[in-house]
Amino acid sequence: MSRPQTMVYEGEEYEIEWFTPRDYNYKDRGMIKWMGMMLSDHSEALIELEKEEREAEPHGKEKHTMEEVSKLLFKAYYTNQPVKIQADFLKNGSYYKDVECKVVGHNGEDKVYLKLKDGDLRAVGIKYIRNIERMNNLEWYGKIGRQ
Repeated sequence: MSRPQTMVYEGEEYEIEWFTPRDYNYKDRGMIKWMGMMLSDHSEALIELEKEEREAEPHGKEKHTMEEVSKLLFKAYYTNQPVKIQADFLKNGSYYKDVECKVVGHNGEDKVYLKLKDGDLRAVGIKYIRNIERMNNLEWYGKIGRQ
């Protein structure tokens, strides 16, 4: 509790009682009180990284032939393997980001049906596909980070 102490100041003696926050049932949260500042700094850093990633211009990958595209699409469909597809379109002089998807069907001619990570289904013309890369299943399901 309080700790009385005697102090001498300019020749006079004073009785001083010291109290701590515990004397008033205050429970210090330790580092928890600083978490708000750490989290805001951390979230600002994450926002900055995402901005840099969005602004980074995807480079043009090797252009696959129609035969290679067809083989890779069939293999991805048959094995239910997720893939990254780069479209053969330019936007402001750079290619769009890769589309992470699974091949869920085709119309037998020139269209393939893709299921995106968010669950949307898209029909894409095979002739508009520039490059296909297989994805790791763990990456598809968010179990490992991207590098």
